[in-house]
Amino acid sequence: MEERKIKERDFHNKIRVVTDDSGVAETRWSEELESTIKNNPLWVNMKYYSIERESRDFVLDFFRKHTKDKVVLDYCAGNGEDGVLIASGYALKVYGIDISDVSISNCRILAEKKGVSAKTEYKVGDAENTGYDNDTFDVITEYGALHHLDQDSAFRELARILKKDGKVICNEALAHNLLIHAYRKLTPHLRTEWEVEHIMKKKDILKALNYFNDVEIHLFHLSTLLSVPFRNTFIFRPMLSMLEKLDKLLLKIPVLKWQAWQAVFILSNPKKETSV
Repeated sequence: MEERKIKERDFHNKIRVVTDDSGVAETRWSEELESTIKNNPLWVNMKYYSIERESRDFVLDFFRKHTKDKVVLDYCAGNGEDGVLIASGYALKVYGIDISDVSISNCRILAEKKGVSAKTEYKVGDAENTGYDNDTFDVITEYGALHHLDQDSAFRELARILKKDGKVICNEALAHNLLIHAYRKLTPHLRTEWEVEHIMKKKDILKALNYFNDVEIHLFHLSTLLSVPFRNTFIFRPMLSMLEKLDKLLLKIPVLKWQAWQAVFILSNPKKETSV
């Protein structure tokens, strides 16, 4: 295994200390997660995910519309919340792959806890070389993993294992905002060196056009980050709602929209390699 992959595996084995880091998979924020942040310094940056409502609603709506009776891959599955959620309500079968053996153990524990072990199958593996057959999956979901990978290798592999009429939904942090990226540089203990140097930019997302004919991009979270310090107060929800409305305006402005914290992008119509 390459040294960078060993470092990624070892780091994620350290941070995967809980079997359900969201409490309820409908949201990535919970009282349990707040407690985890207080007790584990490697999770301190998770407080920012308290404002993730708009992007999360978009992803959940995608799951509802596109995963019913489908074969789904939870790509770089983490603790398995999304895959288990999809298996609980929609999909015919959910597979999951992650380089971290602790993550895969947590996925299996969560699937059993939620009663979907029979509908899920998890394995430790390399996301750049998954070992799955060509054209296996109707839908692939990915959250915050591409910046841990060689992105060309990942896009190529996703295009290979996706069915011709399938879709990949990706949710990634962006590197354009200088303040956000300065925070990453100042907190190197919270991520691997490879990770911080490969946070995605517009040009990285557009690399996907080498492997997919269609790339649909949606941008989320700018002014809403201002509400993070108030997440445990009574003003948080009304403040978040107000700033979400502001973001809908700000993220339509060409010079501002790529300052967003996150992008959700959907890849479809994969370009299939043919042998001569």
